[in-house]
Amino acid sequence: MASFSKTVLMICPFAKPNLGGVESHLEKLTNYLVDHNYRVFLLTYQPLTTRARGKSIDKRDNLEIHRVSWFGNGWFTKLEPFFPLIFLYLFPGLFGKCLFFYLRHYREIDYIHAHGLVAAAIAKILARIHSKRTIISTHAIYQFENRKILALLNKWLLGSADSILAVGEPSRQELISIGLDPKKIRVHPNWIDLDVYRPLDRTAIRSSLGVSGVTVLFAGRLLEKKGVLLILEAAKSLPHIQFIIAGDGPVKDAVVDCATQNANVNYVGSISDSDKLVEYYNAADVFVSLPLYDEGFAGVYLEALACGTPVIASKRGCLPDFLDHSVATLIEPTVENLVQNLTLQPNTCQSEESRKRCRQYALEHFSEKNVQVIVASYEDSRGN
Repeated sequence: MASFSKTVLMICPFAKPNLGGVESHLEKLTNYLVDHNYRVFLLTYQPLTTRARGKSIDKRDNLEIHRVSWFGNGWFTKLEPFFPLIFLYLFPGLFGKCLFFYLRHYREIDYIHAHGLVAAAIAKILARIHSKRTIISTHAIYQFENRKILALLNKWLLGSADSILAVGEPSRQELISIGLDPKKIRVHPNWIDLDVYRPLDRTAIRSSLGVSGVTVLFAGRLLEKKGVLLILEAAKSLPHIQFIIAGDGPVKDAVVDCATQNANVNYVGSISDSDKLVEYYNAADVFVSLPLYDEGFAGVYLEALACGTPVIASKRGCLPDFLDHSVATLIEPTVENLVQNLTLQPNTCQSEESRKRCRQYALEHFSEKNVQVIVASYEDSRGN
């Protein structure tokens, strides 16, 4: 095994080959740490929202991933709106694995980095057994003003952490509002590999994919709360615009049915190959994702912009915080608003000036330098 300077115990219920924003973030972070002389132990579940499987123990270089098999594949999506139930579902199996692993390896571990509230609860218990510097990353906006019990629980769970990494400035503000120490809380801005997500020969790509005319792309989990059904309704009203839908999830059948009945809707399945996804980003005139909830720092918007493709997104959550009006149109997520904006925007979206502006914006805001906020939190327990 290669030499290393520090060891991080990473805890998260979700990791690749499960698909999602947290999973992508975790993969980028662990790869960065390994490349920069850290050793990482990642403890997670086998995929809970897809049928994919990873190795139970996956060792490579300074990264060691342990995946726990758990029951109820697909339950997470159904239980997610009910925090007590999702907590009871996710906590036991991962806690058992983490406890056993920690008791064996605590002498080797320098930092515990937990992702999400379930992992935060596990980290809090482990740190009580043998004190370690503890970092908690949040990946959601919790809307504490309507969830008083959850607010109290969060204050208790996160209050003892050495550093808290909020998914965006709105997330940071709501954590401060429940009484957490502002000095401990930083925003961890997302980033992407700008060498992978890049502009390509758009004419050649569109020809190879068989794309012509004004084209709209959605890529992500096929969930109702992601606004997928809203996009399908808009597509029915805009037969002159092509819609490409990529992803998998509970509303897949609705997407397939719409594609069958509407010639302007093309469902291309789930795309795990980043090179192929880059081609679709380049082929599209505009990327659309309209979550019906307070979205965090989702990577798909960053990827689209890095490929030179402007976006239409919801005016909710952290999206207004990191998407500027020069590269994104932010709207209330309704069919009417989407139809109106798609009718007005195509000519602007296709311009070379627009595509260059999107790429430059990504270069300035979403480079790998953003990871330094996280690395700094390992070394500075005060979080400032």
